[in-house]
Amino acid sequence: MHLDLPPDQQAFLEGLVKAGRFPSTSKAIGEAVRLLASQEQLKQQVQLGVEEAERGAVTDHDTVFGQLRAMAADLENGRGT
Repeated sequence: MHLDLPPDQQAFLEGLVKAGRFPSTSKAIGEAVRLLASQEQLKQQVQLGVEEAERGAVTDHDTVFGQLRAMAADLENGRGT
């Protein structure tokens, strides 16, 4: 695949490579795509949460924090989830 990037974006990527952050511009672009995919997934999850809240399918904060505390305790005890 060949990408035509604006000069400022190309310079940014080359700067990351020169700084040792990535071994190549291809690796930097791969990381950018991974982050973009992650951001899109988060947006979808937030939208699902909004839709659930609009339907009244919400969990009170005490329950949520109780579940989080239990998960954290499991992780501390090496059980995972």
